[in-house]
Amino acid sequence: MNQLLSLKELQHVYIELLEDFDELCRVNNLRYDLCGGSMLGAVRHEGFIPWDDDADVSMPRPDYDRLIELSTTGQLKLPEGRELICNQAGTFARPYARLVRHDVKRVSEYLDDNDCPYIGLDIFTVDGLPQSNIALSLQVKTLKVLRSLLLISLSKPGTSSRSGIVAKAKDILRPALRTISPSRLASAAERICRLVPYTQATYVGIANGMYGTKERWLKKDMLPQKQWKFAHLSLPGYVNADIYLANLYGSYMDVPPASARQPHGDEARWVEKDS
Repeated sequence: MNQLLSLKELQHVYIELLEDFDELCRVNNLRYDLCGGSMLGAVRHEGFIPWDDDADVSMPRPDYDRLIELSTTGQLKLPEGRELICNQAGTFARPYARLVRHDVKRVSEYLDDNDCPYIGLDIFTVDGLPQSNIALSLQVKTLKVLRSLLLISLSKPGTSSRSGIVAKAKDILRPALRTISPSRLASAAERICRLVPYTQATYVGIANGMYGTKERWLKKDMLPQKQWKFAHLSLPGYVNADIYLANLYGSYMDVPPASARQPHGDEARWVEKDS
């Protein structure tokens, strides 16, 4: 059986992926930022949140589109054993991309084994967002529905975290959603994310993120960058990280109680090499 990685080993895997991604962005003159829990970890812990078991970055839509173009046309040079998977290449049914490494297997209790079998760095898009609160709320709600349908289509039968009629409804929906195809659902979500062009936007944010309307901020506030210490690396993030983190987490420098310090839950195992 493949050996299970400890949390520290898994964090080291993500450090190497962050280092790889930072290098390819430098070589190709692409902007990215730490985001979500990784940005919080950089500010509060100068590295990982101690119990965190993944890493996230974001890219302005123009830089993200260039990354995907380089990847799908074979111009993106990656270290051996690394792969950029994305919906545009038919390799990852999500409205974002993932940089994976083939030597670490991802084992999910909930998602289908064929969804993404490897551990990887999530690469989200920063898009233009509506100035109107009503329009933003409608966009966020639409994306939430699409994300839910997409995850149902990719889930294993009988693995719903909820019981009763909701679980049965998901089992009924799943075959129909797979007929539509997860890739089409991901493409629909991406079209919704692109409604406000980034270059023309006053407000921007990760439209397909988990924090809904909290993800919006003034583009002028988020354009300046600085290098943040992250373990032994120096990685780019927002100068005005306080604006971003306070939006998402409130009093973000307060460490949560022990009962709330939970990793995301997927297992990671080394892939056995052929002898």
